[in-house]
Amino acid sequence: MAWQMTQLLLLALVAAAWGAQAPRTPRARTDLLNVCMDAKHHKAEPGPEDSLHEQCSPWRKNACCSVNTSIEAHKDISYLYRFNWDHCGKMEPACKRHFIQDTCLYECSPNLGPWIREVNQRWRKERVLGVPLCKEDCQSWWEDCRTSYTCKSNWHKGWNWTSGYNQCPVKAACHRFDFYFPTPAALCNEIWSHSYKEIGSSETGMAWKITPLLCLLVCVAAVGAARPGTQLLNVCMNARYHKEKPGPEDKLHGQCSPWKKNACCFVNTSIEAHKDISSLYRFDWDHCGKMEPACKRHFIQDTCLYECSPNLGPWIREVNQSWRKERILNVPLCKEDCQSWWEDCRTSYTCKSNWHRGWDWTSGYNQCPVKAACHRFDFYFPTPAALCNEIWSHSYKASNYSRGSGRCIQMWFDPILDNPNEEVARFYAESMNGAGLHEAWPLRCGLLLLLLWLLS
Repeated sequence: MAWQMTQLLLLALVAAAWGAQAPRTPRARTDLLNVCMDAKHHKAEPGPEDSLHEQCSPWRKNACCSVNTSIEAHKDISYLYRFNWDHCGKMEPACKRHFIQDTCLYECSPNLGPWIREVNQRWRKERVLGVPLCKEDCQSWWEDCRTSYTCKSNWHKGWNWTSGYNQCPVKAACHRFDFYFPTPAALCNEIWSHSYKEIGSSETGMAWKITPLLCLLVCVAAVGAARPGTQLLNVCMNARYHKEKPGPEDKLHGQCSPWKKNACCFVNTSIEAHKDISSLYRFDWDHCGKMEPACKRHFIQDTCLYECSPNLGPWIREVNQSWRKERILNVPLCKEDCQSWWEDCRTSYTCKSNWHRGWDWTSGYNQCPVKAACHRFDFYFPTPAALCNEIWSHSYKASNYSRGSGRCIQMWFDPILDNPNEEVARFYAESMNGAGLHEAWPLRCGLLLLLLWLLS
């Protein structure tokens, strides 16, 4: 009896806490398990649908879709969304099968609750965001579709609907899938505006081994690691040389001048960023002989972006380091920036692929470790993505988006022009925190932990 009372009391406490916090978000879901989205063709509640059609049949025991929806999901230009898979010629049947399965998952699954987010769209009130799709699913989807054709990398928006179904925009050219989606991750992550997120097989395996205690640690880390939604735009990192708040700095030096209208760096920081073994971090770019000037220019721009930009908020994470309390992680750097950085540096020399750690600092500045051999950059960084992703411990992530897309950060831009990174930061901030669900995450974690405990 005492045990049952404890369970009930805990549930009551969580419910009370949840209810107290509910006004902080437009609509914070309390029902994360066995739920249906509030969307165009979804049922209000999941339940049996014995006659679900073909690729939707796995959900027949408990589904959010009706039989008719499952039938329509298999049709070309069905009444569901009037979407034409064959917008660039006939799609391969093996490829189309994946899109039918994708539609069935979206329409029928009652297991997407943790990734449901509120949206304000005419045809739905909720969507999914960041559903961790298994690595094998992304791989096979991409393999079966790579030789089919499309004209866009984001299929959620930008189509010409004048004919009553989607057609390619006037200036959009048809290319193979692997042109618009060069990797399986690019396909899974981008095609439906980050509805899915490719996840590695090792990460997937962890989900079956996770314990309530580990879940608690993950929740605490998730809550503490990322900034609240209100602090994602026009902010400075809590790091060694950053200002507390961004503001004008009319005399920023050289490559740092694009940020003079609104900067997180001081004039002196911008001057030091251009020096060899400067007072900032005592870092020697010439640790394997003289670095080519064109290459060094990119590293100066990289330093200026890091020190001066007020548009990195969506990627700021807490760290416990002696010289900074925050860092950036996975800033999506534009494709051209990674490419030109790599092209201009590939014939210069270095001795390490991670420049954040592992140096010999006994001389007061970085030198190569004893067993580290100097080789050309393209030995340690065989591709532009390897350079962008690895050199600063994944501070950057090579993006498949190009400059001007509004979806990637430019390392440098013309000082005469407006800062293009403001739009990019705004897009990702809205994607991450648009519904205010960041603030509800501690409560979601609490309920999840309690359920895990009670069910264990």
